[in-house]
Amino acid sequence: MTRASSGRVRLVHTSDWHIGQELHGHGRDEEHDAFLAWLLDRLVELDADALVVTGDIYDVANPPVTAMARFYGLLRDALARCPRLQIVVVGGNHDSAARISLPGALLGRGRVHLVGQIPRREGELDVDALVTTLAGHDGKPAAVLAAIPFCRPGDLGRGDLAALYSEVTAAALDRAQGLPVVLTGHLHVSGGDVSVDSERRIVIGGEEAQASTLFDARAAYVALGHLHRPQNIPGGTVIRYAGSPLPLSVAERDYRHSISVVDVGPEGVTLDVVEIPRLAPFLSLPVGDPLPLDELEISLAAFDFGDPATPGSRPFVEVSVLLDRPQPGVSARVHAALAGKPVRLTRVRSVFPEAAVRDRLDRGETLDELEPAAVFASLHADRHGGEPDEALARAFAKLVVAVQSEDLP
Repeated sequence: MTRASSGRVRLVHTSDWHIGQELHGHGRDEEHDAFLAWLLDRLVELDADALVVTGDIYDVANPPVTAMARFYGLLRDALARCPRLQIVVVGGNHDSAARISLPGALLGRGRVHLVGQIPRREGELDVDALVTTLAGHDGKPAAVLAAIPFCRPGDLGRGDLAALYSEVTAAALDRAQGLPVVLTGHLHVSGGDVSVDSERRIVIGGEEAQASTLFDARAAYVALGHLHRPQNIPGGTVIRYAGSPLPLSVAERDYRHSISVVDVGPEGVTLDVVEIPRLAPFLSLPVGDPLPLDELEISLAAFDFGDPATPGSRPFVEVSVLLDRPQPGVSARVHAALAGKPVRLTRVRSVFPEAAVRDRLDRGETLDELEPAAVFASLHADRHGGEPDEALARAFAKLVVAVQSEDLP
């Protein structure tokens, strides 16, 4: 990738690392180590001027010590291997704001800028703590970045999110004096593709999804976190979710996880993506349509999972079994069929034919015995003559997650 010319700054934008995550009881440490080592090599290879991480560094607010050691090790190694590199990290909804900001007390306001929460001084917004100047390859100021983290209700004070972004953006533009301005955020922007299995629902200022008009069109680039699929959001400027570095649920197995490489300069923004290699594959078995349990056991026993070099490179496997009625012992039989094989089983899905679902509903069987998505698809087919489209199915899945988490507004 060609190096940015003089007067430009090269950002590597990444997000949603979720260090310390376990997927259905399986640790991800080896996968995170592989990603962080790969990222360090890319920072050197790309001759990056700044690393921008937009939230959810950790998977939980109180992460294990090993997770924190990985993050601090990344800071240490990146500063050592890239003598000019500037690092900007903002907190996400999974993070403890204080924990993200903590290393800043040791590092000071130098090459590392850590913002866990919206800073206030005597009750007033401390804009200076959010805005930092980024140097380009020649060491001269090349852009100004406003580091806005995930905003909890108490962070907004007497205003709303729009007022906060307006005030901080105005301060950044004033400091920039004609240099490009970069904004960050960790939130859900309308139009973004959601992974309902692993993205925790967040509400800011009474709204779950914010309009892209939240971001001033005079900003050159908006670096976002929270949504795990790498994607651009339509708006008045370049708005980008970097996405997570690895699948955080089985539903994300087809994502093309990547880092965003952003060259920002007076003449505009150039955006490239570099795909992240995946250490552990994600498999959905059987290949093709679900099979009845007897046939499934034979298929799983015969499947070649290869010879993974390490435990962390063993594939994650989701298994679907075709049933005509609830049946005890299905999970135990699947586990037995996979016994001794180098795999990490994530879940066993019971799939019911639509006709069987409709018949069981007619007979008054309880919904607790059925998968909500199967019931919804069957009723939709009865009333509208076909399966729900992708957008409707995704909206229903979001509703199920909200109900199950008792998180309805």
